[in-house]
Amino acid sequence: MPVLIGSYADQYSTYDDDFKPLAAPVRTPAPSFLAVGPTGIRYAVGELDAGQVSAFTPTGELINTLPTGGGGPCHLAVDGDRVVVANYGGGSVAVFALRADGGLDRRTDLAQHAGASVVADRQEGPHAHHVTIRGNLVHAVDLGMDAIVHYRLTPEGRLDHVRTTTVQPLGTGPRHLVFHPGGRVFVANELSSTVSTYTSGFEQLDEKPSCLVQPVGDNLPSELALSRDGRRLYVANRGNDTITTFSVEEDGLLPIDEVSTGGTWPRHFAVLDGALCVANQHSGTVALLDLDAETGVPSQARVVLEHPSPSAVIPID
Repeated sequence: MPVLIGSYADQYSTYDDDFKPLAAPVRTPAPSFLAVGPTGIRYAVGELDAGQVSAFTPTGELINTLPTGGGGPCHLAVDGDRVVVANYGGGSVAVFALRADGGLDRRTDLAQHAGASVVADRQEGPHAHHVTIRGNLVHAVDLGMDAIVHYRLTPEGRLDHVRTTTVQPLGTGPRHLVFHPGGRVFVANELSSTVSTYTSGFEQLDEKPSCLVQPVGDNLPSELALSRDGRRLYVANRGNDTITTFSVEEDGLLPIDEVSTGGTWPRHFAVLDGALCVANQHSGTVALLDLDAETGVPSQARVVLEHPSPSAVIPID
């Protein structure tokens, strides 16, 4: 499956199934995260103090760029004719309408978060880190507030606040979430080095350490993802530089294994056909970990390409 590799090196790149470049890198400021729209248009954040979001054609031509209304945009999601962006530095969530050609039309809303939590150097204010669109609902994970903020996305592109789920214990620092087909929600907690399980209504059921091997220093979970059949949950650990595999059980998560990512600081990964593809940001490498067909456990990592400061792996379906 072809993939896009986002980075902090002012470029993103496109690779085929064998990790050979399909085109020259696309030059754009700090495209740390990307998403692919239904027509193949690429949307990339520009993780700058003056945050921006850009739209590109499938061949890499810039369509247009708009400001996100907040600093440090680090994540985005696209659904139909809307793009939603999480501004980490600004602690806000922005919504953009799309034009017929897939370009960005205008910003239709900017929801500013307010609040802080107990870790002084990381939670001095709101830090929106991840956004998910499900139907007409937007769920925004805010590391700075120790919260998941739930919005209703109106037909006009407005974010109507529904409620806020406060994460416990304070200081957990939620980062990313994933919805299981069975209804549960799993959240990677960056500051507490844990992964939490919630009901579909965001009532907390369980919390587990994100790694099996005791970290020597800080360990900061980043991305998490489910296997295609929903039987396994994978969590990346920056510090241990590993992927932990959990079995998804009726009564919670059961840790199975923890394997090296073959590099340092796995910021993001994606589940491809039969493998995990990991962006090791600090070692400047992208690694592939084949998945055992029976157990779903990843094998020893092998580096498949070198890329400056890789930060995201986005499959192109």
